Amino acid sequence: MKYFKLTIYTIIMFLVTRLLSLVARNPIFNFSIFNNTVLNYHLNYQLSGLIIAAVSLLILYIFADKIRLGYLNANRQGKIKPSALLGIKHEGRWESDTWSIGAIMVAIIGAVTLLQTFRLGFSFSLTTILMVVPLAASNAFTEEVIFRLSYVTMGENETNSSLYGLIMGSIVFGVIHYWGIVPNGLFGALISALLGLFLAKSIQETKGFYWAFMIHFLLDVVIMFFIFNVAA
Repeated sequence: MKYFKLTIYTIIMFLVTRLLSLVARNPIFNFSIFNNTVLNYHLNYQLSGLIIAAVSLLILYIFADKIRLGYLNANRQGKIKPSALLGIKHEGRWESDTWSIGAIMVAIIGAVTLLQTFRLGFSFSLTTILMVVPLAASNAFTEEVIFRLSYVTMGENETNSSLYGLIMGSIVFGVIHYWGIVPNGLFGALISALLGLFLAKSIQETKGFYWAFMIHFLLDVVIMFFIFNVAA
């Protein structure tokens, strides 16, 4: 019975993840503002996703009776603990070392996304370029709330171990991206799982949302820059 609440919460979050997948296929909204079907789809999906994220925050607030939404803050300071799986051999500081790590991640994801979209060709426009930032921010917030903040907070709330938050924040994210847009497939799932592990680690060690959101946002800027401008 010790982990009963955590088990129930996990099942509920699986259902929330399933709901997000359904919304990805059939967004709640159906706006057609732009002369670009990809951009219209992502606008409708992101607006729908924010509703799912709000529901997730409400569920988290109810279940995490000690922490509530305490990790939903802009704290960016903390010690980076070594991690063999992530290739981090020495201690560091989140506030000073993360930018270099993030730059490497952006370069890798950017290269993978370019390779997966290059054969389709590109047709850049000012509208699609301008919409990258707000939609990337929305996507980063939604996914970090559902796939990272939720599991890390509940893991810290219910156990004395960091494993639950790290494992769930990694595996669920990797599985979802197997069928995602880009990066996808087995390689996309693996790098997404490693990314999820790193971002979950950032929330645990800073007790804040800043780095998880910021790194995810920068990655989404690169990804969306390419997929929004794929030639029709």
